[in-house]
Amino acid sequence: MNAPSKLALAAHPRTTERTASPAIKTLSDQLRAATRARHEQALAEFWATTATDTPLIEPVADGTALTLLWRDAEAAAVLVTVNRVTNDLESSTMQRVPHTDVWHASYLLENDWRGSYTVLAADAAVLSTLCSMEPRAAMAHIRQHGVCDPRNRHSCLAHGHRRSSVAALKDAPVQRYFDPHAHPRGTATEHVTATGRRVWSYLPAEATSECPIVVVLDGDVWHASQYAATTIDALIDDGAIRAPLVLMVDPGPTAQRVADLHIDGPMAEEIVRDLLPWARSMFAISEDPADVVVSGESLGALTALKVAFDHPQSVGCAVSQSASLWQHDMLDRAASAEHPVRVYLAVGTKESVLLEPNRALRESLTVTPHELTYVEYNGGHDMACWRGGWAEGVRQMLARS
Repeated sequence: MNAPSKLALAAHPRTTERTASPAIKTLSDQLRAATRARHEQALAEFWATTATDTPLIEPVADGTALTLLWRDAEAAAVLVTVNRVTNDLESSTMQRVPHTDVWHASYLLENDWRGSYTVLAADAAVLSTLCSMEPRAAMAHIRQHGVCDPRNRHSCLAHGHRRSSVAALKDAPVQRYFDPHAHPRGTATEHVTATGRRVWSYLPAEATSECPIVVVLDGDVWHASQYAATTIDALIDDGAIRAPLVLMVDPGPTAQRVADLHIDGPMAEEIVRDLLPWARSMFAISEDPADVVVSGESLGALTALKVAFDHPQSVGCAVSQSASLWQHDMLDRAASAEHPVRVYLAVGTKESVLLEPNRALRESLTVTPHELTYVEYNGGHDMACWRGGWAEGVRQMLARS
């Protein structure tokens, strides 16, 4: 393939090492020694046995290799985006076993890693376009147009309603409240508030009067995936929480979402001034701020922290995952909050831009009256991690006394 420019590759240095796959070495050795007839048989056996369930998790000398595979005899190149593991075309490009339809890429990862990925098979025209792009734009193109791995039965629905394959190594945190086969047993309803905001409510079958409320930002994906509803049911079944009303907020088009959830955006005020009063007019919700949780990821997490620190008299709990603290460090807001709040703060160790600001907020909160649960997970800016973290955050905030 045509190599990307050195300047483009230098813009985003790689943090994850490529490595060699033992399975691909075995296949390559077999093919080199095979007759022409045996060559095709060996390939067929590889796809029918070794590669039936991918990605491969392989022990290697330096640790564990995540080996991604793709079958394509016609592509000019095959590229993969692994969340916060690949960040330029060089790190994303799969290699081809010569004279075969086998494409492969292996990454050296720690055993507690979890993440999502998509694959794009490119013809010569697409490859040329990708090589001409700035690295960040090229990676975005691959994510937007890539597809799931057909040999991987695990996937997630991400923000933007794109589906990605999911891989987890053996020591990745157990997501005990996530079940991809579960169906909600409560009542889900779509509403339009007095301000014109679309929201979806989920009322568990076990909910009683004066129930807590969980406001979920970027609620469109949490509703469409049913992650929020099925997780709440599982937490209730475990006896871990009091059954809450879940209110999932539609962010609207991308430009509106960015404006609303920006540090100077109006969403925090909308939650307190409009959304909570509207919800109380529709449902029998607790008046206690300690029973009000706002959750979000990325920009949504920034807003969840903002509304809790700015309005502790209305919102007593924030579940923040991968908060976009590059916009604002939150230290002044946390220090000036009128009442203590409870915070679940999580960030991925592969989120290079967000990790240190979240650590700084952790250090600040430990010397305040606020109650903090802080989590670092081995992963990225990724629904594959957030859906499990959301369950833990809600569990912490609504634990039965």
